[in-house]
Amino acid sequence: MSILTATHAEFLDPASKAYQPYGGCREAFTARDKEWIVSGPAGVGKSRAVQEKLHCLAELHPGMRALMIRKTRESLTQTGLVTWEDQVVPANHPILFGPKRNCRQSYVYPNGSEIVVGGMDKPVKVMSSEYDCIYCQEAIELSEHEWESLSSRLRAGHLSYHSIFGDTNPDAPSHWIYQRAQAGKLRMIESRHEDNP
Repeated sequence: MSILTATHAEFLDPASKAYQPYGGCREAFTARDKEWIVSGPAGVGKSRAVQEKLHCLAELHPGMRALMIRKTRESLTQTGLVTWEDQVVPANHPILFGPKRNCRQSYVYPNGSEIVVGGMDKPVKVMSSEYDCIYCQEAIELSEHEWESLSSRLRAGHLSYHSIFGDTNPDAPSHWIYQRAQAGKLRMIESRHEDNP
């Protein structure tokens, strides 16, 4: 049985998008660390794995509040939200009704969970609220200061833990993400092409 089948039972229809993570993607899907990033080359399924996790958390924890963010809102709209709407969220799911992708401020679930979307180019819109978890697509684009500022917004209480996480392509060992991982502040999860069959 797929890891998600049981949690999406009410939406399982012929148009559903079944998903089963492997390797590093599976490890990312089950991570509960305060800070973690799944890293790997393009095409290994990092974004899909992390977004599937986010969707499951919203389905399973009524009232959960999460943030999906990228360096700019436009880049999130053209990349992350395409994966979100086309690959992760089942067809005809209620959160897809309403504003178009480029005008949407959040995805509100029938159980009261909400996933707010935004960019660090307009931080006031996302930094004035509290979240249970925060997903940073292409975290490598953010500065360490932005990462830490975002983590200060992890104060909602609908999950048993708070977590800021992201995905990224590898960069030089001098990048703050790797330095943070080396210091034991952040868990780095490696994903490979084998993880995306």
